[in-house]
Amino acid sequence: MDNIRILIADSSPVYKKMFRSAVLETDSSAEVVCADNGTEAVSALKRMIFDIIIVDVEIKETGLLEFLKIISKETPKAFVLVTARPSSTSAKIFMEAMSKGASYSLTKPIYDSYSENFDIIKSKTAEIILMLHNEEERKKTKSPSINLKGKSVSIKSFRPQIILIAVSTGGPRALEAIIPKLDADLAVPILIVQHMPPHFIETLAQRLDSQSALNVKVAEDGEKTKGGTVYLAPGGIHMRLNADNEIYFDDSPPINGVRPAADALFESVAEDFTGSRVLSIVLTGMGYDSQRGLAKLKNKKRCFCIAQSEKTCVVYGMPRAVIEDGLADKVLDLDKIALEIEGFTYI
Repeated sequence: MDNIRILIADSSPVYKKMFRSAVLETDSSAEVVCADNGTEAVSALKRMIFDIIIVDVEIKETGLLEFLKIISKETPKAFVLVTARPSSTSAKIFMEAMSKGASYSLTKPIYDSYSENFDIIKSKTAEIILMLHNEEERKKTKSPSINLKGKSVSIKSFRPQIILIAVSTGGPRALEAIIPKLDADLAVPILIVQHMPPHFIETLAQRLDSQSALNVKVAEDGEKTKGGTVYLAPGGIHMRLNADNEIYFDDSPPINGVRPAADALFESVAEDFTGSRVLSIVLTGMGYDSQRGLAKLKNKKRCFCIAQSEKTCVVYGMPRAVIEDGLADKVLDLDKIALEIEGFTYI
C-alpha cells in the first residue's frame, strides 16, 4: 500500500511523542501528523485523508464526539483509536466513542518507567498498522468465487434454536445496530463473543440492555440459557455451552491469540448442544476467529451463517475468512442483519 498516513491528536507532549515514535519505529515510511488540539486536528482532516487517527478523549477545543462526527464526514474509512488515562469513567467514555464511530480504544499506560509505557503503546500501534497492511494485501489477492448453491438454507424452512454471534474490532457499534432492533419475544437465546477486556464487557452489556427490549447481560458460569436473553462472554475467559444448555467457562489458553474466542463457543455448540439448528452471525473484526468453529458447526449441525459485508465492516478479517472458506450462507450490510434475524421462525 502507499505510505500509511496517521494523525495523532493529543494535548499531552509526552504521549504525543510516544505515539509518534511508536508509529515510526513500526513503519519508518509512515506519514505522521501531530495536532495539539481539536482545531488543529480538524484542519489536518480537511487537508489530508488519514488511514489511522489516534485521538485522546480529552482533546481540547473540539469535543471528542463532535470530532468523531467530523471524522465520519471527512475520512469515514479511517481506523480511529481513542485513548484515555485510566479512570472510573473511561470504560463508559470508550463505549460512547465506539458507538459513535471509533474503531478501538486504549487505556494509556501510566507506569513510572517511560520505556514500559512506550512498549505498551508501541505494541498496540504496531498491531493496528500490521492489521491495515495485511488487509491491504488481502485486497490485492483475488478472492475465490463462492458458490452457495446447494448449501443455502431457506429462511422459511429454517427454525433456529440458538443464535451465536462472533465480533471483534468495531463490535460495539455493530452490536448496537442489531441487538436493540430485535423484538422482546425472540424465543431463543443469543450468545455473543466480543473480544474485549472484562470491565468493557460489563459496560457494553449495560449499554445494550438499556437500549434493547431483550434482556442483555454478561454471562455467568453455570447459568442455563433461555429465550429472550442475550449473553455476552466475559473478558479473559472462554465461554462454552454444555448438553444441558448451561454456560460454563474455560480458562484454557487463548485460541488464535484471543480469549474469549468464538471458536471455543462454536465448537462447544457443535459438540454438545442438544438442538440441531443454529443461526451463526460473523461480524466485523480482525483475524479469523469463528472460522474453525463454524466449520465444525456446519459438519455437526444444521447451521445458517450470516456474514457482515466488507463495505460495512471496520475490519473485514473475520467475515472475510468465513466467506472465502465457503461457510457463509448470506452476506449482508450491517443495517440489514437485524431484519434478517427477525425473518426466521423460532421455536
